[in-house]
Amino acid sequence: MNPSADILIISPDTGLLQSMGKALSDIHPHIENVPASREGLKRIRERNFDMVIADSRLTDFSCEVLVRRIASKAPQSDVLVGIQAEHLDRQADVLNCGADEVFQIPLAPEEIHLKVSKLLKEREFLRSCSLVGKSIELKQIAESALQVAPTNITVLITGESGTGKELVARAIHANSQRKDKPFVAANVGALAEGVVESELFGHEKGAFTGAVSRRQGLFESANGGTIFLDEIAEFKPATQVKLLRVLEERNFMRVGGSSDIKVDVRVIAATNQDLEQRVREGNFRSDLFFRLAVVKIDVPPLRQRPKDIPILVQSFIGKLNQQSRRKITGVSDEAMELLMSYHWPGNVRELRNFLESMLALAPDRRIEANDVRRYVENQGQSNRHLPVVTGKSVETAEHELIIQAILSLRAEIINLREALSEQGTLGSRVRVEPAALRWTGQRRSGEIPSDLNVDQMEKELIQRALEYTKGNRKKAAQLLGIGERTLYRKLDKYGLK
Repeated sequence: MNPSADILIISPDTGLLQSMGKALSDIHPHIENVPASREGLKRIRERNFDMVIADSRLTDFSCEVLVRRIASKAPQSDVLVGIQAEHLDRQADVLNCGADEVFQIPLAPEEIHLKVSKLLKEREFLRSCSLVGKSIELKQIAESALQVAPTNITVLITGESGTGKELVARAIHANSQRKDKPFVAANVGALAEGVVESELFGHEKGAFTGAVSRRQGLFESANGGTIFLDEIAEFKPATQVKLLRVLEERNFMRVGGSSDIKVDVRVIAATNQDLEQRVREGNFRSDLFFRLAVVKIDVPPLRQRPKDIPILVQSFIGKLNQQSRRKITGVSDEAMELLMSYHWPGNVRELRNFLESMLALAPDRRIEANDVRRYVENQGQSNRHLPVVTGKSVETAEHELIIQAILSLRAEIINLREALSEQGTLGSRVRVEPAALRWTGQRRSGEIPSDLNVDQMEKELIQRALEYTKGNRKKAAQLLGIGERTLYRKLDKYGLK
């Protein structure tokens, strides 16, 4: 528990502040209170808070708008929202907007204490592991790392390239009794096949051509500490045997050696491949797999934890700005939504590379939506809406393809309209051949009229996406290829429910 947690309460109800103070008295947080949304957002811009507690009864902003703005301005802050008992049906919408927890008004002291304590404890987990983000997945990883850290158990970390597997290994080491001893990272995949054993276990003088002296391997360098073996699936059978011996007997022989060398090393391994599949294919020893996977931690890809993206962006920008005279001054809301909706095949590593390229190519300004669009296009993402129909009915696939086709056409119309507007040759409406926009999905009899402006077309598409997803706003946003916050703004704009 972090006793110095800073909490901002946005509520005009002074009774709520008093009740909150009593309920959290054993936590001893530093609590500030403002009575209105605008003042709360001003305070968030001025300083960082561990937690923001918002009252849904505020009248200057709707609850959903306030939560989205808090999540945008202070992504690192946990957000709790108090909702009146008779309006608890709103909690799904509030959570979808970026809130981390909701609680009931009138306040139940036990409930708020439990939820605040849980969030603060999870923040401390992440802080202890130096992990940046606040998604549920990342919190579970931090908790698992802290649970296994005090032991000598071998850990297998799985996940796609660039997800941060080495950071998890370092977190385990940093919270272990070996933290003052060496942490040695070995990327097996980066080593030439003929030198893997020599690099890991060392060699004696004359063991092979070029071995002009005795050389200590990485296992000896890590003695007393932790060795991190990345890309463990690349180990050849002979090396697998040697590694198994180290795990079982805590000793090995150098290449060309004749005597055993004892080591006290904790092994943490990582792979971006399916080791169980490699065992079934006969490419990896089953006994070694079970010795490595005593505890298994899976790091999900970045696309599955979009909640971490704004916090990672904020963290990376802060570090890059410290290291360079050039600066990234911020990220627009629309650009952030695009960053959160992009699927990041290179994961966290790719996100950092993108920000580094922005610092080099477009310094001393904020990142705009067009910067992200240009990057995505350069990564070949113009094809990401092409049909890949897997496990879907023909009817479902047909509906999705129709919507995507309409969206592509809509983008072309907007571009055309903007181009003509610049030349002063276009009024407020664009005429489109009706057959080109005929709706042939669920509403087969419907057509988008030929005399229709872009806003009306956008409203029609949003309505139909919501109908298709049965009102699920998250799925509708994904189907439309826009961020959830953008969808909420459009719903407010067009008065859609």
